[in-house]
Amino acid sequence: MATKMTSVASAPSAPRHSKTAQIQAERLRALARVGRVDRDDLRNAAQGLPVRSRAVQVATRLGAFAGALVLDAAQKPGGKALDVDVDLDGVDEVEGVSGDVGREMRAQVEGATRRGKDPNRRKYGAKDAYRARQLLNLLVELGPAFVKVGQALSSRPDLVPPAYIDALSRLQDRMPSFPHEVAMQVIEEDLGRKVEDVFVDMPRRPIAAASLGQVYKAKLRSNGHTVAVKVQRPGMAESIAMDMYLVREAAAWIDENLEKVGGIVLEQQLAPLVEEFAARLFGELDYEQEADNAEKFEKLYGELPRIRVPKVYRECLSTRVLVTEWIDGSKLTDKKAMEARSLSVVDFVDVGIECTLRQLLDHGYFHAGTDHGLFVSCGNVPDPHPGNLLAMSTGELCYLDFGVMSSAPENARYAIIAHVVHLVNRDYQAMAKDYYDLEFLDPSVDTTPLVPALANFFDSGVIDMGVDQLNFKALVDGLGEIFFQYPFRVPPYWALVLRSLTVLEGLAIYSDPEYKLLAKAYPYMAQRLLTDPEPTLRKSLEELVVKDGRFDVDRFEGLIENTKKSKSYDSEGFWLFLEWFLSPEGHRVREAFSKEVAILLDDASYANTRNTLRDALKLVLPAGDVESAVDTYLNLRKEESQKADQFVRLFESATEILVPNRTEISRGTISPEKLLKFIQASTNPEQGKRLQMLAQHSDALNELATSISTEVFTRFVARITKLGLQVSEPAKSRTRKT
Repeated sequence: MATKMTSVASAPSAPRHSKTAQIQAERLRALARVGRVDRDDLRNAAQGLPVRSRAVQVATRLGAFAGALVLDAAQKPGGKALDVDVDLDGVDEVEGVSGDVGREMRAQVEGATRRGKDPNRRKYGAKDAYRARQLLNLLVELGPAFVKVGQALSSRPDLVPPAYIDALSRLQDRMPSFPHEVAMQVIEEDLGRKVEDVFVDMPRRPIAAASLGQVYKAKLRSNGHTVAVKVQRPGMAESIAMDMYLVREAAAWIDENLEKVGGIVLEQQLAPLVEEFAARLFGELDYEQEADNAEKFEKLYGELPRIRVPKVYRECLSTRVLVTEWIDGSKLTDKKAMEARSLSVVDFVDVGIECTLRQLLDHGYFHAGTDHGLFVSCGNVPDPHPGNLLAMSTGELCYLDFGVMSSAPENARYAIIAHVVHLVNRDYQAMAKDYYDLEFLDPSVDTTPLVPALANFFDSGVIDMGVDQLNFKALVDGLGEIFFQYPFRVPPYWALVLRSLTVLEGLAIYSDPEYKLLAKAYPYMAQRLLTDPEPTLRKSLEELVVKDGRFDVDRFEGLIENTKKSKSYDSEGFWLFLEWFLSPEGHRVREAFSKEVAILLDDASYANTRNTLRDALKLVLPAGDVESAVDTYLNLRKEESQKADQFVRLFESATEILVPNRTEISRGTISPEKLLKFIQASTNPEQGKRLQMLAQHSDALNELATSISTEVFTRFVARITKLGLQVSEPAKSRTRKT
């Protein structure tokens, strides 16, 4: 059940776009563009606002909750005894808002510790679940800025325990719509024109509302286009600036004092996290920035198959008014609407997953696709899921609401794929070190204790059926417990991606209980791993397919098969792989591959020998003794002869990528005639050019041929020697008897 917002911090009922308000909006906009704020920035942003009257209210609520946490810590087995007389920060001499917050926080914490045991604990079961429910209600009561903080915490398993994650994920960004007349006045003030001069058919009721604003469906008078008109709730900039300043002051007090009284040690300081989040929240208040975000997203990803981004009408744009193309579609959570349009939730989730991975791994610029945005129903039916992804009857998935965007650094993008490779290899030591590149851990942190924790989690049966069979939410929850126990700091980009993918998987599972997100995500990652020429990814590819000097044919075949499943693959990348394979950088993979081919040829030749020997022995031995006699003389395992078939499958999979219009090669032994047909099918102008480029790597090709022939000859000699010893041993035995 979603929690409704009945805030004690209501915004003004009429626009306050005075000179002070304009200055305030410009301050917040500037801070958002910088991307990070500090204490002085927040103090300046709240300048001229009634902060002190709000400070006592906020500090009273937060202080009482902090006191409850201190009490819980003391009551744990082995918990630190409460020191109710400890000097908490000496705030009596501090002037202004900081002193107000500090004194009230101190009073509440000291009051809780002196009262002792909470008499209401038994009513709500487990401690964490009860406290999480308390925090949920507290944030709702304190208002929109605090709800936004709670939503951010719901995707931070490194900061809060699982019970809190579960509770906070239910927060819904809902508020009653503000008066129509007020919204129209905002439009006229910002656009400098009468509403009727810009729009026609403007309704009196919005179709959606949230804490930051509300949305109307109207038409542009200039061209008759149907549009979505997003209007910011007046007074939100001032309200959020004031509350974020107070949250930061309270966080700083907690950082300094919580350990003193209750022994609660925070792995991360809260104040810097509040500063980081404040910059992002200020950015949501700037609709001009949101328009820029939407257009950048469309430029990067609008050409992807089945992806749609609404057009922005810049002639109707301001920091508080945003007009975009109206999109007719169904929310992925609206089962009846999806069925009425014969649309499959799972199909659209597949599109969303690949698009999310493209955002994360291609350009590192992505949409917080599951942020609790404006596009939720104004009705009374709770909706536990986001509404800013729409399924269109054209088959396109439309992204809405670009207020929250994030970027992943380039090294982290490659580290994500490397991390998957290390998981497949169960190389937990390498996985632990990946967290440096992912920016989850400071380089000064020793990852040695983390390795057994990862091993215990994944080796407990989590990946026995393969990575692609993992339940993504179960994986996130399990890792979340590890993150909470160690000094992790989940970067904002990763928190948003986790939230996006987790919700997408949840939507799909609602329609198909057997849905596996990672199975859908792996084809695109396999394509990147196989075809991306970036050196870091080439190293990851090498780690995946070469193990202990052996070329893993199964894994390489799996990469090719998954690459073909990716919606965005083409043959270009695979040709680049072949060029790398024949380059000096591909030497280690080439060497391992040549040994495996030699084993194939050796096994294939001896498989033929086995068949010939079997036919000969049938003439002189009873039928039941033939196979054992062949095994005695050739000492061949039966499964070795299957390697040839495996390489044929690998060859065919590769040709499907390289030559889509190739002459079909049936499974089985590759005859010269079939090989000739393949070459003929490959020699259209483009493919012929590619073959000529590969032929330029003559040194590598000669090295490959020499390596294979040398290995085959060595194995042949070893086989003959072994066979000779097996044949001579019975003769020696007969001689001794004589």
